[in-house]
Amino acid sequence: MKVLGLDEAGRGPVIGSMFIGGFMAEEIDVELEDLDVKDSKKLSDSKREGLRSELGRYGDVFLKEVTASEVDELREVMSLNEIEIQAFADVIERADPDKVIIDLPEPDADRFIAKLKRELPGKFSDREFVAEHEADDEFPIVSAASIAAKSARENHIEELHQKYGYDFKSGYPHDKPTIKFLETYLGEKGEMPPETRMSWSTAERIVKESSQKGLEDF
Repeated sequence: MKVLGLDEAGRGPVIGSMFIGGFMAEEIDVELEDLDVKDSKKLSDSKREGLRSELGRYGDVFLKEVTASEVDELREVMSLNEIEIQAFADVIERADPDKVIIDLPEPDADRFIAKLKRELPGKFSDREFVAEHEADDEFPIVSAASIAAKSARENHIEELHQKYGYDFKSGYPHDKPTIKFLETYLGEKGEMPPETRMSWSTAERIVKESSQKGLEDF
């Protein structure tokens, strides 16, 4: 039986893409406990990257990137939860597993699974789906998916640091360097970086405050 674990990284930042990570292996061959995989948020960067490079020995890694501009465009017609469900469905369809285990992003597992199945071809209606909160702690195969997603997200952000020559840290609204970077870039360029999620309230606030400040200068 082929089992697919799924998790996401980068759901909430104002800068950069969201990544869905999938890891699939034969259930009888899953020996991920030997790798000491765990929720990627509990791993150091070096430990996570080391584990990421080892995953290919145990199964197949799948990734789905949803860029900032895609998030903005899709949010005009659907919620972030629905965007995430579509991204999960993309990975599931490509992997074609017998069983899926997902780190549950919503309160109700049955409702979430029903919505996910509606996004998938009919052949998946009889497949086994498990969705649990903190599945990345409970199921090593979801921990592996978490590592894949987090690694992709961290590498993406590091590429943006290099592109702009500025370490704005995580890209999340709670990081002061992220806010400073956006404010400075907007002040210098007259627009936000293309990797900004303009539909986020953080971006809207920064643009509004900059506009008001510009009016006060007259």
